[in-house]
Amino acid sequence: MPAFARNRALDDSWGAVMRAGPPNRPGSGDHRGMSRLPSHPVRTAAKAVKGWFAGYPGWVGGVLTGLQGALGPYIAVTILALAVIAADPGPTTIDGIPWGSAFTVATTVFLMAHGVPAITSIGTITLLPLGLTLLSGITTAALARRFATRSWMSWGLAVASYVAVVGVIASVALSGRPDGGSLIVRACTVAALVAGPAAALGIWRAHGATFSWAEQLPAWVWSGARRGAATVAWSLAAAAVAAATFAVLGRDAIAASATALGVDGVGGLVLAIGELAYAPTLVVWMLSWFTGFGFSVGTGSSYAPEAVATGALPQVPLLGALPVDAGGFLVWAPVALLAIAAVVRVLSRRRGALTWDEAKADAIALAVVAVSAVALLAFATGAIGPGRLSESVGPALVPAATAWCGLVLAGYLLVTGVIAARDGVSRWRAGRADVAPTGSKASDPKASAAQPHADEKAADASAAVTTPS
Repeated sequence: MPAFARNRALDDSWGAVMRAGPPNRPGSGDHRGMSRLPSHPVRTAAKAVKGWFAGYPGWVGGVLTGLQGALGPYIAVTILALAVIAADPGPTTIDGIPWGSAFTVATTVFLMAHGVPAITSIGTITLLPLGLTLLSGITTAALARRFATRSWMSWGLAVASYVAVVGVIASVALSGRPDGGSLIVRACTVAALVAGPAAALGIWRAHGATFSWAEQLPAWVWSGARRGAATVAWSLAAAAVAAATFAVLGRDAIAASATALGVDGVGGLVLAIGELAYAPTLVVWMLSWFTGFGFSVGTGSSYAPEAVATGALPQVPLLGALPVDAGGFLVWAPVALLAIAAVVRVLSRRRGALTWDEAKADAIALAVVAVSAVALLAFATGAIGPGRLSESVGPALVPAATAWCGLVLAGYLLVTGVIAARDGVSRWRAGRADVAPTGSKASDPKASAAQPHADEKAADASAAVTTPS
């Protein structure tokens, strides 16, 4: 072996020995004696739970998704109710603080989010807290993304376990009511409508999903579905911005209403969280406001862009965010929905000339908007108290839904008409460009006037030529 190669081999072996160090000592290559710093406890617990479930069949993830998705929001509402009672217990019984009332309130609110009316001392409340319903769906989707597997069994068990939890809670709470059976069926139905899409969304986000029947659908079906979903999403975003704007303008009324309630710190926090449950309902009301028909908060009241007629309202700070201005430039508010539909139509159009597939896609998009309008407006309608508040709270379903669909259709047709006109002009110009080269000589007046003079000059030249004899 050459000297330089031998020296290099010795250096490499010596470096390996130095890196390894003495055995069983800190810093050596044998790490059995090293003391490692503990990792984050939450991360360690999550890894332990995940490892514990790693050996179980996939259906366990579906069951866990449904159980946690239903019990999580219910426990959250129960904790808030317990916090209110602990901060201000009020009159106590011989046994002390009536903790059982917290579970009663939590059960009532949780079932309200699943379509069950609440019978209180002030009247029947049927207006759904859409915020809690959305929280249940978002929680289920997040848990499905974490625990559920890519199988129909996992999805079905997630939905079934969610419905089972809601059904058990409803059976315990409503067993003594005359209409308890029908209300339990209603709660289970709404629970299935919440858990089904949520679990499917979570599984799709985590594992992806392909369906053979979906791949066979024409492209215009998917294009129309995306167009309609985008129209609904951007319309709700505009309604949310409008609701936030009116909330800022009505901040004095909100502050005065909250101060008049005289709640303490804990009660104020719970009140704010409780009102968040109805914040999505207010957004849907503002969506109906954009249609021009507006909404009402009790018999005889009306909140619309062109006119506002108010009445006596309950002492709820969130109602201070209702629009109190009308007329002027606000009467043009429905144009916003038309503009949103037009912009979505422009951004989602196919390049090239118009075809019948675009008209079919518009029809699918309009159907998506119509179904969404009926569902959203129906969930945002109900009663919030006795007397004039026992009816006519929320938007008028048929007029508002029809107006929204009409505005969306107008936006789609406007863009389609502009594109058709542009294509017509392009074809006309192309036709003129094809005709111009063939008829340019005959259509030139100077060339036509000069032609006789040229003929005369040619005749004179031919006459002047002499033929030699």
